[in-house]
Amino acid sequence: MMVAQEVLALSRRWLLVALRERLSLLFSVLQPAVWLVFFAGALGGAVDPRVVGTGDYIAFAVPGVIAFTVVGNGVTAAMPLLFDKETGYLDKLLSMPIRRSSLILSRFLFQTGMNAAQTLVILVVALVLGVRLESGPLGVPAILVATALLTLALTSAAMALACAVPSHGTFFAITGFVSLPLLFMSNAFVPLSAMPAWMEAVARVNPLTYAIEAIRLLVLRGWGGGVPLSLAVLVVACVLLLAVGAWQFARQTSERIA
Repeated sequence: MMVAQEVLALSRRWLLVALRERLSLLFSVLQPAVWLVFFAGALGGAVDPRVVGTGDYIAFAVPGVIAFTVVGNGVTAAMPLLFDKETGYLDKLLSMPIRRSSLILSRFLFQTGMNAAQTLVILVVALVLGVRLESGPLGVPAILVATALLTLALTSAAMALACAVPSHGTFFAITGFVSLPLLFMSNAFVPLSAMPAWMEAVARVNPLTYAIEAIRLLVLRGWGGGVPLSLAVLVVACVLLLAVGAWQFARQTSERIA
C-alpha cells in the first residue's frame, strides 16, 4: 500500500509537469500519427510487396512507427531524472522516507501511459487509412502489452545511462548516436530477410525486433504462433535491462547518499 501511494504521488508530479505544457503534450501525442501518414505513405510506392510480404506498406510500417515512438520516449523518460540529478532535486527526494524503487516505477507508469496514448492514436489513424487488424479488437490490448514491455526495456536502459553519465550533454550525445542505429538495425521498416547478413545478426539480438515482430504479426497475420515467442523474448530483454537499470540507479544513489 505504501509503495502504491509513493508511485502514484510521484506519477502525479510527472503528469502535472506534462499538463503545464499542453501544446507540447498535444504535439507529442499526435506526432507519431504524422510520421505514419507521411513516412509510410511516401515509401509505400517504392517498396516491393514481395520483399515486405504484403501490398499494404502502411500496415507493415505501423509497428515500426510505434517502435520509433517508444525509442524517442525512452530517451525522454530519463531526462527528468537527469535534470533532477543536476539541479540537486534528486538529493531532496532521496532524503525523504520513500523507496528509491518508487522513483523508477513512477516514471515507468507515466511513460507507459503516454506511449499507450500515442499507440492508440497511431492505430486509429492506421484504421482511417484502411489498415485492418487481422487479430481483431483483442489485438489492441496485445499490442499495448508489447508496447509496454518495450517501454520498460528502453526506459530502463535510458535511466541506467542517465545515472552513469556526468552531464546531460554526454547523455544526449550517446543517445543521439545510438537511437537511429538501434531503430534501423531492427525490422522496423524492412524485413530481416532483406538485410545484409551482419545486420540481420545484430537485429536478432535487438529487443526492438521482437516487439515489432509481435505487433506486426498481430496486424498482418493475426494470432499466429510467433506472437507468444516474440513476447517471451521481449520479457527476457526487459528483465535483463531492468536489472541493469535498477543496479545502476541503486549504485549511483547510494554514492550520493554517502
